Amino acid sequence: MVQLKVKTDVLVIGGGGAGLRAAIAAADCGAQVILVSKRKVGIAGATAFPVAEMAGYNAGDIRIPGDTQSHYEDIMKAAQGMADPKLAAITAANAPGTISKLEEWGVEFEHVEDDYYIFKSCFSRSPRTHVIKGHGEPIIKALMKQIELRKENIRIMDDVTIFQLVKKNDRVCGAIGCREENLLKIEAGAVVMATGGCGQAFSRNMNPVDITGDGYAMAYETGAELINMEFMQIGMGFSWPVVNIFNGYIWEGKPSLTDREGKDIFEGVLPEGLTKEDVMHEHRKHFPFSSSDCSQYLEIAVQRAIRSGKGTEHGGVHIDLSCMTDEYVNALKDDCGIHHMWPIARDYMKTKGVDLLKDNNVEVAVYAHAVNGGIRIDEDAMSSVEGLFAAGECAGGPHGADRLGGNMMVTCQVYGDIAGTKAAEYAIRNEGKSSNLSVAVTEESDWKTDSIEDTILYKKVDLESIKAKMRDAAQKHLLVDRDEKGLSEYICIAEELKKQMEEAPEGRISPENVNVYHTLIATELMAESARKRKESRGSHQRRDYPKKNEAYGQPIIIKKQL
Repeated sequence: MVQLKVKTDVLVIGGGGAGLRAAIAAADCGAQVILVSKRKVGIAGATAFPVAEMAGYNAGDIRIPGDTQSHYEDIMKAAQGMADPKLAAITAANAPGTISKLEEWGVEFEHVEDDYYIFKSCFSRSPRTHVIKGHGEPIIKALMKQIELRKENIRIMDDVTIFQLVKKNDRVCGAIGCREENLLKIEAGAVVMATGGCGQAFSRNMNPVDITGDGYAMAYETGAELINMEFMQIGMGFSWPVVNIFNGYIWEGKPSLTDREGKDIFEGVLPEGLTKEDVMHEHRKHFPFSSSDCSQYLEIAVQRAIRSGKGTEHGGVHIDLSCMTDEYVNALKDDCGIHHMWPIARDYMKTKGVDLLKDNNVEVAVYAHAVNGGIRIDEDAMSSVEGLFAAGECAGGPHGADRLGGNMMVTCQVYGDIAGTKAAEYAIRNEGKSSNLSVAVTEESDWKTDSIEDTILYKKVDLESIKAKMRDAAQKHLLVDRDEKGLSEYICIAEELKKQMEEAPEGRISPENVNVYHTLIATELMAESARKRKESRGSHQRRDYPKKNEAYGQPIIIKKQL
C-alpha cells in the first residue's frame, strides 16, 4: 500500500461549480491549491448534472434602481426568518458580477432580441432568473478552462475520497483520504468544503452519484456547526419514461393526475372547500414543495398515493398533458412563463423520445432536489471551526425555509469565490506561502487515525443492501410526509445500518463504504433537525404539526459535542 503525504496552501474538496470557483479564487491570491474530487473533475458535482431543459441563474439587474435590493428582500421573504441577512445581502449584491464574469469566461445566456431572457422564478416578486444555454455544463467547461490557465498553482486529484478532516490546535489543517487502495494525507493551511448536498440518500433524487453528504458529516465530526438541515427542497418531476424536473408553470395547464387504478389522486386528500384546480393554480408560481400555501397538497397527494401502494408500475402516478395544445396554452394568462417555457420543455422532451401531448404513459413522482442548509458559514465563508471554509450546497446560511429559484447556482459562484479568496488569505497569513507543492512517501504510523471512518474503510459490507434500506426509509420519512413517528423510525434505521457497517468483518479498502456511512450521518442530522422543528415552515412539513409556529422563528443549529 502506497501512502502519500502532500502539503499545500489550500485544499478544496469537491469538483463541482463551487469547488472549481474556489480553486480559481485561491490561485488568484497566489496560493498553491490542491482540488480533490470523488469523480473526474468536469463531470463531478451537481452543477454539471442536467436535470431539466434549462438552468436558472438568479441575479438582479443593476440597470434597474433597487433591483438588487429587491433580490435581497425576496431571499429573506422566502427564507421566513431562517437565512442569515448578511449572507443573503452578499448573495444579492454579488450576483450580477458573477454573470459578467461567467460571460467573460465564455458562458452564454439566453437572449430575446438584444437583452437577456429572464423569467420570474419561484418565490420571486420580479423576473430576474437568467437562462443558461445548455444547463450548468457550460459553467463547468468555462471554469475548467480557467483552471488550466492556472495549472502552475492548481493541482487536480481525481478519484479521491476524503473521509476525515484533520485538526491541530482547534484548527482544520488538512484531510485524510484514499485513491483506490492508496492512502493520502493532505496538509493544508486552509480547507474549502464544496461537496454538495445529500441527494443520494433518497431513492428518487435529482443529484449525481457523488452527492452523498460527505461535507455535512465530516464538518459535524470535526465540531463545526450545521444550520437549517431540516429544510430540503423537493419537487415534482417526470419519472417515466424520462427523469426530468419541471418548473411550476406546467400546473397552470391543470393536467390530470391518476393512480394505477385510474383514480384521481386528490380524492380524500384535500381539505374541505379546496379544489385541485386551486392547488395547481397556486403551484404554478414555483417548482419546489412549500408548506407556505395550498400548493403543498400536490406533492402530498402524489406521495400518499405512492406510499399507499397505488403508484404505477414504475413507482409514480400518471399525468395527462394532452390538454396542453398551443391554442390552450396561448389562451392562458401568462404570469408564470408558460408561453415561453412550455414549448422549450415540450421540445426538450421530444429529444428524449417523449411527446407530452400524445404519450399517455408519462409518469411523475416526488424527488429530493437540494438541501437549503448545511455547514454554517460567516461572511468570509468560514465555518465555526477555524481553517474550514464552505461553499455551494454544503454551506448553510444564505438560504432558508424556501429558496428562490436559480439562487443555488448563484451562491455556488458567489461563495465559491469568497471561500477560495478568504481561505488563501487565511492560509498565507497563518502558515506562510508555499513555493510549490510538496509530496512525500510516509510511514503508516506517522498519521494513523482512530476515526470510525478509518475503520469503516476496511469493512466487507453489503453496500447495495445498506443503500436500498437507507434510500427507501429516507424517501418514506424525510420528504413531505414527516411526523415524529417517521422521523424517529428513520433515525433508528440509520443507527442500525451504521452498526451493521461497524460490526462487519474486515475486508479490502473500500472508499464507497465511507460515502454511505457519511450519508447515514448526514440524514440523521436532517431527521434530528426536523424532529426539533415542531411546526411546518417552507420546505419543512410536519403532518403532526401542520401550521407555522412563531415559537420556532429561529434557525436550528446542530453541533457535535467533542
